[in-house]
Amino acid sequence: MGKYIRAAAGIMMALLVFGRLGHVLAANYDGNQSMDGFYRLERDTVDVMFYGSSHVYAGVNVVDLWDDYGIAGYNLAGTMQTLWNTYYNMEETLKYQSPKVMVVDLYGLLIEDEYYGSSNVIKNVSSMRFSLNKIKNVWSSVPHEEFLTYLASYPLTHDSNTELKRGNYDEKVNNLGGEWYKGYRPTYAVTEYGALPQIDANPEKAVPSEKNREYLDRMVAFAKEHQIQLMFMVVPYAGLQKQDQSLYRWAEEYAGENGVPFLNGNLYLKEMGFHPATDYAEASHLNYSGSCKYTAYLGEWLTQNYELTDRRGGQAWDSWQKYSDCYAAYRANLELKGSKDVESYLRKLEEREDYLIIISLDNQYKENELVGMLEEFMGIDPYELDNSASVVLDNGTIRYQTPAQPKYLWYTETDLSDIAVVRGEEGSMEVLVNNQVQNHSFSDVTIMVYDKTLDTIADVVSYNADGVLTR
Repeated sequence: MGKYIRAAAGIMMALLVFGRLGHVLAANYDGNQSMDGFYRLERDTVDVMFYGSSHVYAGVNVVDLWDDYGIAGYNLAGTMQTLWNTYYNMEETLKYQSPKVMVVDLYGLLIEDEYYGSSNVIKNVSSMRFSLNKIKNVWSSVPHEEFLTYLASYPLTHDSNTELKRGNYDEKVNNLGGEWYKGYRPTYAVTEYGALPQIDANPEKAVPSEKNREYLDRMVAFAKEHQIQLMFMVVPYAGLQKQDQSLYRWAEEYAGENGVPFLNGNLYLKEMGFHPATDYAEASHLNYSGSCKYTAYLGEWLTQNYELTDRRGGQAWDSWQKYSDCYAAYRANLELKGSKDVESYLRKLEEREDYLIIISLDNQYKENELVGMLEEFMGIDPYELDNSASVVLDNGTIRYQTPAQPKYLWYTETDLSDIAVVRGEEGSMEVLVNNQVQNHSFSDVTIMVYDKTLDTIADVVSYNADGVLTR
């Protein structure tokens, strides 16, 4: 008997090890981050869950839903999430949350294959906690002869890893917000189109695959069983095809027959104020501007059709406000980096209170007439300082000004960084972040901006007497 117990224990240990290894290897992909973030949520705090593909995590701006409506939303989305992946995500949700509304994006209707490749499984299944629900999810997602391989979350052969790299949606924003991540992954890229997608007023109806119909039926039955309000939607996208519209027409009829509200965003582009030159990242995704416009319309729809509580100010929902603060900081940093001249740059620094700013002045800085702007916008009198000086401002208040002699001058720590001001071997001022010199420039004035909200360097610029910023 002991032999069998040891064998069973060995098998369980192997599954745990390989499962954890697969989780670590897959953790940088969108669906894995979304699932990881979901498990970090406080129990029973999400009111609206959004499910679907990258269309959802790029297009549903849960930050704006919070800021404008107080809706506690979460995007449990991953690249090319199938409808069966969505269904098992819905089941997983109820283990930890009690949402009032579950919103399913129907782009998955376009996936006709019974199984949809190793990268899809890794991104949408591998980070789910081991349970009967995960077993059913994997069983539905891969050929059954490959079931055990994927259940162990270790399918990362050379070929599948290459497929992952090709398929992973690159939007330059990872899981911004860290532990407060809520699944929104915007892109700030812009693809200009000459016109909005052409909408067929009366498209032919196309019937989706049997497997997709089966899982839609399961969603409807699941929502009714648990008395949760179900909603279908389609996040707008530029590459809308005739076949897509035919499937969405079928979906609209299906939703009506089953009493499920259906918002096809592609039909309301003008009402939402969409512009073809500004609101699409590329054919498949909205950019940040487009996500704001769609979300404004979606927020109105949700508040008009469902009784949702404004959670702003509630202690249990503090992480949503922190998440919002992270995005506000990120957008402010983008605007800061867009500044081209000294005056506009200093004005933006003046507007923010969560910056740590270190200004380095070289031996010739007093000959630069524009150095006087430091006093106008930042309260620094540069002419009272010695040559080769540094000034540290925190929340707009001067915390340190360089004395003449000591080599070790000023130091502070954040959760992620060690920040110091030192005098270099030749007498010049050096600003160090994690022992890396940030002010390599030999310009008259160098400004290093550290964002304390995001705990990262926001920008490093310098300028000479011409007033043009260089980075």
